[in-house]
Amino acid sequence: MFSAEQTTAITDYALAAVSLGFAIAVGRSSEANNRVSAWLWCAAFIAAAVAGAAGGIFHNLASPSQDAPRRVLWTLIIASMGASGAFITAGTYAGDVRRNHETFRWLAAGIVVTLIGATVQRLELPQSPLDHNGAYHVIQIAGLYLFYRCARSVRDRPGAPSNIRSDAREEVARSSSRRETF
Repeated sequence: MFSAEQTTAITDYALAAVSLGFAIAVGRSSEANNRVSAWLWCAAFIAAAVAGAAGGIFHNLASPSQDAPRRVLWTLIIASMGASGAFITAGTYAGDVRRNHETFRWLAAGIVVTLIGATVQRLELPQSPLDHNGAYHVIQIAGLYLFYRCARSVRDRPGAPSNIRSDAREEVARSSSRRETF
C-alpha cells in the first residue's frame, strides 16, 4: 500500500504526463486559423507538466535533510502553475472566444472544475492513500481535459497574424540592415 505522499507523487506525475500529452496534441493540431492561440495553450500545458513533475519530486523528498531542494522545487511548482494560468489567459485572449460558442463552454467548465479541485484541496479529507492533494490532482486532470477541449476548439481572433512565414526572421534582419544609420 502506498502512503499519502507516495500517492500524491504518483498523481502529480500523472498530471504531468497528461499535460505533456495535451501540449503535444494541441501543437500537432495547430493550423493557420489557430496558430497563435494554439502555441499559447501548448505553453500552458507544458508549464502544467513542469509543475506536476516538480510536484512529484517534491512529494518524494520527505526527509528534513532535503528541505533546501524542497524549497527550490516548491518555488518552481508555484512559478509553473502561475505561468500555466497566464498562458491559459493569453491563449483565451488570443482566441475568438464568445459566450455562445462551444469554446466558451469548454473554458467555463475547465474553470469550474479547477475551482472545485482547489476547494477539495483545502478540505481536511479522512486519512487514506488519496489525501486532499492527490484528490486535487485527479480533479485537475479532468479540468485540464476540459481546457484541452477548449484549446482544440478555439480559433485565433480576427486580425491575429495567421500567415507567419518561417523565413520571417531573415526578412526582418534584411530590412533592419537596409535602414540608414544616423
